[in-house]
Amino acid sequence: MLIESIVRFTLGIKDHRVVSVKFEGNELRISLDARKRRKLPCGLCGRRSYVKDKLKMRKWAHVSLWGIPVFLYYQPRRVNCPEHGIKVEAIPWSLGKRPISFPLITVLAFWSRLLPWEQVAGLFNVSWNTVSAAVEAAVEYGRERENYKGVRFIGIDEISRKRGHTYHTNVYDLERKRLLWSGAHRDKDSLRRFFQWWGKERTAGIEGICCDMWQNYIDVIHEYCSEAVTVLDKFHIVRHLIEAVDKVRKMEAKALQETDPQLLKGTKYMWIKNPWNLSDKQKIRSSELLKMNLKVVKAYLLKELFRKLWSYKRKGWAARYLKQWFWWATHSRLKPLRDFAWMLRNHEEGILAYFDLRIDNGIVEAMNNNAKVISHRARGYRSEKTFSLALIHSLGKLQLPICQHRFS
Repeated sequence: MLIESIVRFTLGIKDHRVVSVKFEGNELRISLDARKRRKLPCGLCGRRSYVKDKLKMRKWAHVSLWGIPVFLYYQPRRVNCPEHGIKVEAIPWSLGKRPISFPLITVLAFWSRLLPWEQVAGLFNVSWNTVSAAVEAAVEYGRERENYKGVRFIGIDEISRKRGHTYHTNVYDLERKRLLWSGAHRDKDSLRRFFQWWGKERTAGIEGICCDMWQNYIDVIHEYCSEAVTVLDKFHIVRHLIEAVDKVRKMEAKALQETDPQLLKGTKYMWIKNPWNLSDKQKIRSSELLKMNLKVVKAYLLKELFRKLWSYKRKGWAARYLKQWFWWATHSRLKPLRDFAWMLRNHEEGILAYFDLRIDNGIVEAMNNNAKVISHRARGYRSEKTFSLALIHSLGKLQLPICQHRFS
């Protein structure tokens, strides 16, 4: 098979022909031209129209051949579209004005989901900026063709981008397990940008939103999506409870420094782990300490009693049990548990909403871990825009531009 035939096959061209293939200056230069007396599609509507004139020569980077850089050269035509007037033709191997071909965009975007961008650039003998442009083009292509209709339940959470409390807000589709949107910061404006991009029509279709107790998120949800049920994530609630139990342990360990400093040494994870996850050594130690009159024992028992809340099937019974547990915690004489109980009272409606929809951010936490892997393998991203782009590309389940090559 001649190189000309390979080019025609990889580009999928019918209205154009390969004029020449030359090896000059350590690169393969492929010259293309439109077939004579053939109508070409309009760049806006795709309607075939007569050619009016030519534009200046343009250059596109193509997939390298045996490590040799390949470039396409072509003079785009302007067509006289009956509907839109004089417009540039729809070039089959080009996406907008980007100087990279469809096949190269697809190849670079595919490997960018698996490898650091710098490594992808080295493998295909292109610059890092070319890889970034390919990923941006792929995300734009995928979002234009993505059907976001039918999204009923979303989860909202933040992820740390770098040191110094620099956060990113991520919004996930809980049913299809995909990332919908990612934006810098975790303030009200960041979540507002999501709802503005999402639009009123799709927002009206949201039935439930799961998030943590971050007030900025809750305020914006009530502002833009007041009809949806706001469910406070039970995993974040339990995390606050575990922190309260650990505070009790630290306070008691400090108080025992003079009398028995070794009593609670090395027992941190024994109090916060689930009983069935304890090691044999921890089980023995736990059985000994649970017989003692310790404050941390009381905190631990309250933690285990709180677990029963999630087993209720009816909201009314769950509300009664939560009220009973609130009384136990506020009368325990343990300040961290008392503070946690009052936090629950202030967010009681969102906590009990779980028994209406039973959604949580377990999927969100798992996907946030995947997002951290993406950041770690690239050793971080300098800009907020690039970080968001990398997350959407890898976790958004977007369709890649179509080309002749198929990835398994």
